[in-house]
Amino acid sequence: MIDERLSKKPEEVFNGVEYATLTPAPMSTLLSEKQKQQCNFQKSLNAGIWPTKQVPSFTDSWHSQAWIEVYLDSLLAWLHDIKDSQLLKKSEPVYLVLLGCERYAFGLALLQKLLQGCQQQGLGDINVCLLLSTVDQTMQAQLVRHPDFNEYNQSGQVRIINWDMASGQSIPSHDIDGEPLAIEANPAACLAHGVLSQLPQAIYYMHYQDIYCAEIACIQNSENVEHTHSDENHQELPLLWDLKVAESAVKKDDKWCAVYQWSKTTVGREVELVEGDLAAQLGEALKKLIARGVSRAVAIPLCAAQLLFQLEQTFSRGMLQLISDNMTSDRGVNLPKVLSNTGMELPVDMNVLSWMNPCPFNTQLEQLQGSDVAIYMSTSHEKSSEFNYTRHIFEKACAYHSPICQAEITQSIKSRAKELTEPQILAYIRQSKFDPNVLAFFIPRLLKEGVLVENRMQWCHVLSQVWQNHIIDCSHESFAFELGLLAIDFSHWMLAKNCMLACMEVNGPNTAYLHNLALVAWATGELEIAVQSAELALDFSPQDAQVKKLNTDIANFQEYCQHLAWFDMKRSSTQCQDSGLKLLPLGEHQLGEFYSQYRQSEIAERLRGVKINHFSQLEAIWPTWLEEGRSGEKAYFALIHDSFGFVGAITVDFYPTPDVIDEQLSQRNAHLSFWVGCDYQNRGFGKVGVNLAISAVQHFAEKLNISHLKTSAWAHNTASRHLLTRAGFTALEETKGKGVEQEVFYQLALAK
Repeated sequence: MIDERLSKKPEEVFNGVEYATLTPAPMSTLLSEKQKQQCNFQKSLNAGIWPTKQVPSFTDSWHSQAWIEVYLDSLLAWLHDIKDSQLLKKSEPVYLVLLGCERYAFGLALLQKLLQGCQQQGLGDINVCLLLSTVDQTMQAQLVRHPDFNEYNQSGQVRIINWDMASGQSIPSHDIDGEPLAIEANPAACLAHGVLSQLPQAIYYMHYQDIYCAEIACIQNSENVEHTHSDENHQELPLLWDLKVAESAVKKDDKWCAVYQWSKTTVGREVELVEGDLAAQLGEALKKLIARGVSRAVAIPLCAAQLLFQLEQTFSRGMLQLISDNMTSDRGVNLPKVLSNTGMELPVDMNVLSWMNPCPFNTQLEQLQGSDVAIYMSTSHEKSSEFNYTRHIFEKACAYHSPICQAEITQSIKSRAKELTEPQILAYIRQSKFDPNVLAFFIPRLLKEGVLVENRMQWCHVLSQVWQNHIIDCSHESFAFELGLLAIDFSHWMLAKNCMLACMEVNGPNTAYLHNLALVAWATGELEIAVQSAELALDFSPQDAQVKKLNTDIANFQEYCQHLAWFDMKRSSTQCQDSGLKLLPLGEHQLGEFYSQYRQSEIAERLRGVKINHFSQLEAIWPTWLEEGRSGEKAYFALIHDSFGFVGAITVDFYPTPDVIDEQLSQRNAHLSFWVGCDYQNRGFGKVGVNLAISAVQHFAEKLNISHLKTSAWAHNTASRHLLTRAGFTALEETKGKGVEQEVFYQLALAK
C-alpha cells in the first residue's frame, strides 16, 4: 500500500505549511540580445571587476588604536618566542612586511608603538624594520618626504620596496635606494590589514555535490538587467543595501553592473587550470566545500593564497601571518549586482585560506564578537609549535582590545558629540587610547565652545597624546591643522607649532599656516620668527584683515619694547636656555593668559596685589600699567616659556612708596614682586624668573641710580622666603604686622 503523503506533489501543503524543497541550480543573469553583445564574459579571476589599485576599503574605524593594540601585543609576544627559541640573528633585521601601500599610515603608527614596546619589554636589541611596498613612483616620493618616515628611515627601521602584492612577483632583494635586504637572515612577520579582500577570487557555486564556475562581465547603465539566482536570500544583497545602491545610481550616469554566467564544472577540470603548488590545495578545498552538502556561492581567495605562499617561500626562516578582513558568512558569499567605483571586493573565507596554505604551519582564527570581521594568525617556523605564548596573547588581545566594539562606541559618540559633558569627552578619548579619530569628532565643538579653564592642562596632555598617535597623511593633511587650531586656543604652543609645521611640510606654505606660526612665535617670545612668519603670510594674502592686524600688533609691540628704559632686546641675560624661560615686557596680547593664570585668589593674597575677578577689570587696569612702563616708573615683565608661553609675571617698582625700612636708608631702592601662574607652579619657574629679574635690574641699576633691590613676603610663605634666600636676598630684622599678617622684608645689594 502506497503512503498517501508520498503521492502528494512537493508544492502541496500540509496543514497550511509547504514542504521544503531543494534549492535549484544557479541560473545565469537574464540579458537582452543587445546586452549580450556588450558582455565579455571571463573567468572570475581574469574578469575586469577587481580593484586595479589597492585603496583603503574601510572606514577610519579600521585605523584605530584598538587595532594597533591587537597587532602590537601579538607581535611582541611573537618576538619573545622567536628570541627564546634562539631563532634570531640579532645583527640582522626582523622584517615586518605591510601589504597594501595605502596602509602606510597604519604601519608607521604600529611601528612607533612596536619600537616603544620592544624597549619596555627587554627586546630593544631586536632590529625591527618595516617594509612598505609600492610601485607607484609618486607614492614612493611622498613617502620619502614624509616626516615620520624620514625619522625611521635614517635609523634603518623602515624601507620602501618596489613591489606590488598583486603582481605575482617575488619581493625584490633590494630597496628603492639599492640597499640589500637580509631576507634570509631572520623570521619575518606579514601584516594584511583589510587588503586581501581587494584581490581577485575564484567564484563558484556549490550545488550540493555539483560545482558551477562563474564567468563575469560588466555592463553599463543596465537598469533592466535581471539577476536570477537559485537562492535569493543567500545571493542577493540586503534590501537596504540595494536601495542605497539604487539611490547612488540615480546620481551617477556611469554605474557598472556585474552579470553572471554559470557553467557546470568538476574538481579535476578546475585543478588543471591552476599552475604551480596551489593546484593540489585548490582541489582539496573544493572537495571540502562539496562535502558540506549545501547550495551556496563561495569565493576562494586563490590570489591571496598564492601571495602568502610566495612570501613563505621568500622568507625561508619562517613567517608570522596576521590577517584581518571581513569574513565570509556561513551562508556563503553575497555576489553584488552593482560595482563600486573601485571595483568588486569580496569578504575572505579564512578557513579556505588556511586550507590553501601548503606550508606546515600552526593557525588560529578569532572572529571578533558581534561582527563578520576575523583575524587569522599562522606561524611557519621550525619551532612554531612551541609558540604557546604567542597563541595565548593573540587570543587575549583579540578579546580584550575588541576593535569592533571600539568602533561601535566611536560611532555612538559621534552622534552625541554635542550632548556629552567635558569630563565625558575626556574619558572617551582616554578610553580609546588617545585615538585621533575619536578626538576628531569633538574638535568642531571644542573650537566653538572652548573648555573650562580648570581643565585646560588636562586637555593639553590629552592633545599631546593624540598627536603622538597621529600619522601625517602625505597626500593631504587636514587633522593636524584642526588640532593646531585647538592647541592655539588652549595655549599649547609647542603642539600648535608642530602641527602647523607638519601641515606646511606636506601641503606647502599658505597664509593660514604662516599666520598661526607667527601667533605661536609671538606667544613664546620668538619675536624675529614672529615677524618673518607674519610678513610671509602678508605676502601670500596682502588684503587679509587678520594677517594685517597681526603684523600691526607685532610692530607696535616691538616699538613699545624699543623705547623702554628698563629693557634691552639685544641682551641675552634676560633668558635662561636651560629652563626655556625668558623675560619680555608684558604686552596686551598676553592679557588673556595673564587673567587665566592669575585666577586663583591665593596668588593675589601672596602678592598683596589687586583682585581681578573679571577680565574687564584687567582691561581697565592695563592702560595704567602701560603708561607706568613707558614712563619708567615700573617695569612689567612677562615670564615666557618657549613651550608654554606666558607662565607668570614680575614687576619692578623703581619708585616705591617709602615704608618703615625705606625711611632709614638714604639710597634709592627698587621693589621686586613676582608670581607664577597657577598651572605652572612647583616647576622651578619662580627661581629662574627672580634670577632673570635680578640680572635685568643690575644691567640698568647705574643708569637708574638704584643700589638695592628689595622685596617682601608673608612670614608664613616659606616657599617664597626660601627662594629669595637662595637668590641672594638677605632677610632684614624689621618686620611689619603680626600673626598671619606679618610681613618679612628682604634686600639685595646690586653689583656696580
